[in-house]
Amino acid sequence: MQKNSIVASAIYILMLTTIPSLLYSQVLVGGGTPDASALLELQSGTGGGAVGGLLLPRLTTAQRNAINAPAAGLMLYNTSTSCLEVNVGTPANPEWGRMNCLLPAVTSLNCSNATVTGTLKSGQAASGVTASVPYTGSNGGFLNSQAVASTGVTGLTASLNAGNLVSGNGTLVYSITGTPANGGTASFALNVGDQVCTLNICVNYVCSAKINTTDTKEFLCYNLGAANTCADPFTPSWEINGGYWQWGRLVSAAPGPSGPGPDQANDGTVSGWSSVTASSGAWADGPKTDNDPCPAGYRVPTKAQWDGVVANNTITNVGSFTNSATNYGAGVKFGDQLMLPAAGYRSSISGTLLNRGIHGRYWSSTEVGNNFAWYLFFSSSVANTLNNNRTGGPSVRCIAQ
Repeated sequence: MQKNSIVASAIYILMLTTIPSLLYSQVLVGGGTPDASALLELQSGTGGGAVGGLLLPRLTTAQRNAINAPAAGLMLYNTSTSCLEVNVGTPANPEWGRMNCLLPAVTSLNCSNATVTGTLKSGQAASGVTASVPYTGSNGGFLNSQAVASTGVTGLTASLNAGNLVSGNGTLVYSITGTPANGGTASFALNVGDQVCTLNICVNYVCSAKINTTDTKEFLCYNLGAANTCADPFTPSWEINGGYWQWGRLVSAAPGPSGPGPDQANDGTVSGWSSVTASSGAWADGPKTDNDPCPAGYRVPTKAQWDGVVANNTITNVGSFTNSATNYGAGVKFGDQLMLPAAGYRSSISGTLLNRGIHGRYWSSTEVGNNFAWYLFFSSSVANTLNNNRTGGPSVRCIAQ
């Protein structure tokens, strides 16, 4: 009986010391006294104890997504994003909020080396346009989504999805959306990993003119070979002056430079200027030929189209018509949406530049006999079509097919 009494007394004492703790519902690991506000407290390094931290489950994004009905408030460490994550949604519709991610860092962000895919046009909604911006020296940190509005040309947004940078060197792909308000250069101020740069994307102007009494055709807004296809196409300048072509040739009259530069007129003779006439059919009024130098979707206009432009559009002189190798400020406007610089032309004999600032000559695809071809001619007082030797070097302004 004495032995049973001792056992009963021990059980009674254990219950007296345990039940209050259970009723109080506090749990302490690794220390002495829990904080009064904590249901669960982990203590580390107190009273000479071991030093450590709380280690949450470590899962990839795929493993996290495989959790069945994750409770609201469920926490884990995502090894794919290097972020602490918590379900701020519901078990049926989890939404993983990110906390304390590794902050992104790069050593360089290279907007000047960006690659743009697709084309932007004034007044037309962007579709399938992206800009790939390279970076170097990344720590692989997590980058939040970005939406950067354009300046210069407004109405566009460069958007980037959230995600981890590639450790080392990589590329960020921005999606360009919206409708540009006008032509020119759209600029986006990017900031990634404490590095900043300005992404510049050309927005094409839209140029057009009537080619008969009822039909309007789109033209490129600059002469072929122009130095800056984002420049204002209605203000004559060296940037849109462009190069000079011999009829039937695929490339600008060569060898040697043919158009002006920012600090040189390029108005002298061209060494090795070709005296060989391109064969008939090299350019044609029918289907676009392989020698046609215009970009995809455009072609050299026909004589009939140039005649239609002259006959069906109001003609307005722009700038001062003065014969000078450095007079880039003269041109003729046909209607409201097409301006052609008075770029002069290159001699059929030596390639010497002639009549810049007072004349414009623009090839057509239409032949005259075996050695001549038609071109649009204008000065400050006249505009019509004429013909000359195919080895001369007029300008080229492409029309949409």
